[in-house]
Amino acid sequence: MTAVQEQEPMPTTGPLETEPFEYRPRKSRIGAWIGAAVAFFGFTALSFTLGTTTVEGGAVTVADQAAMIGLGVVGAGIALSFLRLRVRADAKGIEVRNVTGTRFFPWQVVTAINFTDKMTWATVELADDDEMSIMAIQVSDKDRAVTAIKHLRALLEQSRS
Repeated sequence: MTAVQEQEPMPTTGPLETEPFEYRPRKSRIGAWIGAAVAFFGFTALSFTLGTTTVEGGAVTVADQAAMIGLGVVGAGIALSFLRLRVRADAKGIEVRNVTGTRFFPWQVVTAINFTDKMTWATVELADDDEMSIMAIQVSDKDRAVTAIKHLRALLEQSRS
């Protein structure tokens, strides 16, 4: 039995003047929400099971419980940072948003967009022999990721003609 896959139509590659292509990962977004919930609710539950004293006789206060909940909030925030992952492309170039930052590359400096079976996520290869990961296009998204790569490569080819 196979899992039911939600089919989201990917835009077809037309002239570069059309609206920008945007892609966000699906499975890592689901994982981010699950991780955030586990972190928040896990630390919150842990804060209420601490008891009133430690093994050595120290007191567990409300501030300690609040700190544990705060750790859950921080953990949830870190997990939710993976919701930022996105790649956008239009006639001007490609914009890559990873966990920590966003970079824009005009098509003139992009030499290739790589995604092999040995990679966890795609990369954009630049003219100065530098590479940047496109964390939004992940191997876990399978056919959706392949379709996105084909679309980005078609936009790159159109920009060269």
